[in-house]
Amino acid sequence: MINRFTSVQHKLMYLPISLPRASAAAKRNQLPPWAGKKKSKARLITISPSDGRWHGKWNSDYTFSIQELQLHDLPDDVQKDTDVSVALSIQKHAGLGLSVEGKITTCFTRKCCNCCTPYLREINTTFKVWILPSTRQIREYSSNHHHQLPDIGADDPSVIYVKPGYEANLDPLIQDNIRLATSVEETCSESCNNSQPKLHHLGARNRASIERRWHKLLELKKNNL
Repeated sequence: MINRFTSVQHKLMYLPISLPRASAAAKRNQLPPWAGKKKSKARLITISPSDGRWHGKWNSDYTFSIQELQLHDLPDDVQKDTDVSVALSIQKHAGLGLSVEGKITTCFTRKCCNCCTPYLREINTTFKVWILPSTRQIREYSSNHHHQLPDIGADDPSVIYVKPGYEANLDPLIQDNIRLATSVEETCSESCNNSQPKLHHLGARNRASIERRWHKLLELKKNNL
């Protein structure tokens, strides 16, 4: 009897243990909220052409930093914590859509492109855009009422078409206006603009480094001849 019990116990020790498998849905629920999800950029300024809360004309003001506007590609001397003010004047046109006039203002320190002196750079730029529903009624309304619309094309930046139930995202438009304004090189003063560019002394160390690089280029040129 004892030998039989020992034999049974010996077999149980080597039997494979099968655990219940969790379903794919259960595994997904066990993952942390951030796992398996692609983080999308938060939209800062959105407008819906079908918004019924407003009638006629209204204004909206916003303030964001360069960092919040995702303007990481600006020059390094632009402070990322600089505030940017966006003022919108929105007008609803019955049966048509919305016309938006925007004003962007900000101020930050830049280096003069002539004398490299830090100065306070002010940006004050405006834009205008139409937000229209992407339906055929918009074209019929325009032709019947002879409404003054811009030349609408597929790549027209002054028109944003929005599907029913969706909102227009104005962030790219604001970002492009700021990029365009900062890309223009300006001087610190009018007198500096009229003066000749200054030559900065490189110093013996920098001069020797530049001369070594030129020497290598000359050697490569001689070898290729």
